[in-house]
Amino acid sequence: MNQQISQENFVQKFASLVLSETDDDTSRNESPVLDSRLIEIVSGLSAQKKIKLENFKPSQNFQLSKQSDESIYYGMMEQSLKHGVGIQLWPKIGNLVKGTWQNDLLEGVCTMFYSNGDIFEAQFSQGRTIGFGMFKSEKKVVKGIWVNNQLQGEGQEIKSDGTTYFGQFWEGRKHGRGIQMFPDGCKYEGFFKNNKFEGDGIFIWSDGSYYQGQFHKGLIRGIGNYNNNNGLQLIGQFQEIKKMESPEQNINKNLQTITFINQYNQTLLIEKIRIL
Repeated sequence: MNQQISQENFVQKFASLVLSETDDDTSRNESPVLDSRLIEIVSGLSAQKKIKLENFKPSQNFQLSKQSDESIYYGMMEQSLKHGVGIQLWPKIGNLVKGTWQNDLLEGVCTMFYSNGDIFEAQFSQGRTIGFGMFKSEKKVVKGIWVNNQLQGEGQEIKSDGTTYFGQFWEGRKHGRGIQMFPDGCKYEGFFKNNKFEGDGIFIWSDGSYYQGQFHKGLIRGIGNYNNNNGLQLIGQFQEIKKMESPEQNINKNLQTITFINQYNQTLLIEKIRIL
């Protein structure tokens, strides 16, 4: 009940302001129509977005402006440009951004609320991200440094299934040196390329055994050594068998299979139980 009253008060705060439309050069005499349009836009937002906007305080100097991309800006303006605190709504797709503009470009800390519930908050300069940011969805939370709208350098990714990554990113992908930990207690430490294990690294299973050596496209592949917790050590060529997307493979989807070939061309099969 209190939430409903709060939302109604929020709509009334916007409705009580004097609005003007700048892009279409419409007469101020038509502002009651715009007033109704703003009420419709705000009332059409999800309850989650309305709650996020509760702390957004309109000013008597705010203006309503239709943008060329069919979005609607509501906030401070100077010479027909977005300049100061405001919000921008994309009614058709349901996205909303709250922040500060300077000469029509986002500036400072701004927050985007997406129609699917995702949230992105970051530092902006001249309309582009530059600095610390955080992306949050139902599946994961990503924190790090964004440069030119892409995650670059050190960062972290925490997935809802318990998988975590701490390390380097390049153009939004895990790329460089990093550590990835899995919900079943396994851990990889080494190099990544395009979100996958690549190059030298070490994979440690939950039972204490480990493989140290080469990886390729997310799989154990190349020269390395394997040690288990019973004192067995294998040195040679390793190749992890990639799982195929088929009903037969789903039966053993928790089984990680690795072939080992020693210097005498003898083959040994290593099987590890994973919770995937």
